[in-house]
Amino acid sequence: MLIVKKTERLEGTIKSPPSKSYTHRAVIGASLAEGKSIIKNPLWGEDCLSSVHGCKMLGANIILDKEKDEWIVEGGKLKTPDNVIDVGNSGTTLRILTSISSQIPKGYAILTGDDSIRRRPMQPLLDALKQLNIEAFSSKMDGTAPVIVKSSKISGNVVKIRGDVSSQFITSLMMLLPFNNEDTEIILTSPLKSKPYIDVTIDILNKFGIKIDKTENGFLVYGNQKYKPINYIVEGDYSSASYLIAAGVLINSDLTIENLFSDSKQGDKAIVKIVKEMGADIKVKKDKVIINGKYNLEGIDIDVKDIPDLVPTIAVLGCFAEGKTEIFNGEHVRLKECDRLRACAVELRKMGADIKEKPDGLIIRGVKKLKGCKLNTYNDHRLVMAFTVAGLKAEGVTIIDNEESVKISFPNFVEVMKSIGANIEVK
Repeated sequence: MLIVKKTERLEGTIKSPPSKSYTHRAVIGASLAEGKSIIKNPLWGEDCLSSVHGCKMLGANIILDKEKDEWIVEGGKLKTPDNVIDVGNSGTTLRILTSISSQIPKGYAILTGDDSIRRRPMQPLLDALKQLNIEAFSSKMDGTAPVIVKSSKISGNVVKIRGDVSSQFITSLMMLLPFNNEDTEIILTSPLKSKPYIDVTIDILNKFGIKIDKTENGFLVYGNQKYKPINYIVEGDYSSASYLIAAGVLINSDLTIENLFSDSKQGDKAIVKIVKEMGADIKVKKDKVIINGKYNLEGIDIDVKDIPDLVPTIAVLGCFAEGKTEIFNGEHVRLKECDRLRACAVELRKMGADIKEKPDGLIIRGVKKLKGCKLNTYNDHRLVMAFTVAGLKAEGVTIIDNEESVKISFPNFVEVMKSIGANIEVK
């Protein structure tokens, strides 16, 4: 568990960890490209290593060089896995590799994961693959993993899918459909949520030489395309940086966070705009963010349709802001590692927060002071990190369980926080 005590000052220069979203897509894309790709500055988090494991099972030769901080990937030859592919806690790995597995030369691939993964919805993707003549189904016949995928030839040039359950389904189709002999239109049957994640997918696929166009109702993926090997440097992750930014604006601080690019396509770059709107006059440079806190924050209304992973961070900021902060358009936030809306409401209330749960979000009235207590994080890495920020500002001691789950997206979170003066320790 993590013991967090009130912290009076944070200072230093730190690097944001590499982007989880870009690392996943880069290693999977490289595994589909014939030849050698080098991915520099990858995220060595458990979720991304699940993608490495899955790609190896599907035939890629991947060498992980910790000393040079790079992954060398020889790809282009899919094979039938000789065992079940265990994706751990990684929904991105499960969703993307379910589609890719259909292109193995023969037989079946079986994909599963931990308890959380085996509860997350897969049916919309399975239904979409069926439209492309791909046989993929839930072994329990309830739309969840384990998923069984048969070696299949893609046929058809239109696939319809909801856009409001998970953008990972659309990313999965985008990475599969270049293998189709004909151009394929992805038609969204409901409004697209988490759009920036699709922008990230299109951006990285473009680097692999894959062309995708936006259409009036969705996207057009051109057929008969080949992934080309690339050398690629992974940019910093704004989702992970959101905890550093939140801590900096709430506590007396002099922080510089490097490896954050102002022209990034990541949706969670919105954290910068959000804290500015709340009253934090942070400085944004080309490749870094500079914070001289603390700032007096004011509550605002925030549409989280495209930024679901920021919800725990925003909820904590709202607790210490003047007036009301309202989070809305976040029904899909309930479908993450846990129901994050419910978890934020229940746990932050234990600390004395005035927080009300709605079907699509949260209403938070700032109370200025929280008190330390024992918090449950439901094995969710984002809750561990957001609640740590709350604990740094709270009176007394905050005890946070399952701190090891940060390995998923920010493996050295505790070390980084301690390096800037956070009063935290693992017990």
